[in-house]
Amino acid sequence: MDGLSLFFIFFFGIAALMPVLWAIAAAIRGDAGFWPAIVGGGFAVVLLVITFVEIGTNWGGCPRPGEATGSSKNAVVCATGDTPLDCKPDVWRVECRQPAGCTTNPPLGEFCPRGQKPVFPFCEHLKTGGVKQPWSTWSDLSFLAAGLWLLWFLHYFTSPSTLRLDSAIDNPMISIGWLSVTYGFVAIFMGPPSMWFHASMKEWAGWFDSMSVVIWLSFNAAYVFYALAFAMWGRYRGTARTITVLLSWAGLVTILGLIAINPDWRLIGYFISGGLWGIFEVSYALHAVSTRAIHRRTWWLFVINLVLLTATMLIWVFFNPDVTPLTPPTACQSRESFPGHALFHILASFSTMLTFASYASERRVSS
Repeated sequence: MDGLSLFFIFFFGIAALMPVLWAIAAAIRGDAGFWPAIVGGGFAVVLLVITFVEIGTNWGGCPRPGEATGSSKNAVVCATGDTPLDCKPDVWRVECRQPAGCTTNPPLGEFCPRGQKPVFPFCEHLKTGGVKQPWSTWSDLSFLAAGLWLLWFLHYFTSPSTLRLDSAIDNPMISIGWLSVTYGFVAIFMGPPSMWFHASMKEWAGWFDSMSVVIWLSFNAAYVFYALAFAMWGRYRGTARTITVLLSWAGLVTILGLIAINPDWRLIGYFISGGLWGIFEVSYALHAVSTRAIHRRTWWLFVINLVLLTATMLIWVFFNPDVTPLTPPTACQSRESFPGHALFHILASFSTMLTFASYASERRVSS
């Protein structure tokens, strides 16, 4: 294992463990306000157990002759220069030194025929064994750390005196409730499914990877739409918001999850959920300057998060060989020595925290 992977495991592993240990210690002392971090820690452990069991069993091992491997579609594409070719070898047949499925089969153990070079997903070279892309895999621990710290942070809002300090009491993100705890669990869930995909290069894991992002984007879209339609104007800010946001979020996720069954349509889910969130956020910002808006979020948190999200998505684009002409095969191959997609994961995990902070910053500014 290389040094950068060890750093990701150590740094983000410790970062994820700390809030859980502190929460357990506080609970032993009789403070009940830390239960979200404890339950979130249990959720993270279950997801990691699944991950490590699959890694330890090499994601099912080598296929028998004639058996489908379930490798992710187009995980590797062979190219000559900047021209992608028809050879798209089966990752796990290459791993097991079996014919890879191309018209002109590469030498056993090699991805591409002679004279062609492989283009790897997200410009990170595929390794042998149970962790195909270690940088992209272990950097996903940053999402566990982000979600667990958010859940730990909620204990500050169990004290009525703290809750009323310059805050609207009915802001669900500054209380321990369904929406705030759900958001923390969503942030945690963005990590392991992505680990499953980058470690295995399996098609089923690709669905979970894409849906973990869609679930977060859809929650934000539902939450901000409700704020735009009702909450920022001081209407229906209690139970109605919780029920409406959760039901609309679940409905959108269900629809996009069915669409994502087809690997070729998964980007559609990103564009729909992320596009809706973006449109609603811009509309919210424009309406927030209206003197009629009763509740507003802190503007500079919105700006910082927008800048961070923009930088994050630019990195995603420049390390994604499916995006052309910005990432032609030769460009992706030249970027394999830099952990660009891992950096994308880390910045995205910070964005989940900034997004939460933006929601929590909502204040009543007029009556």
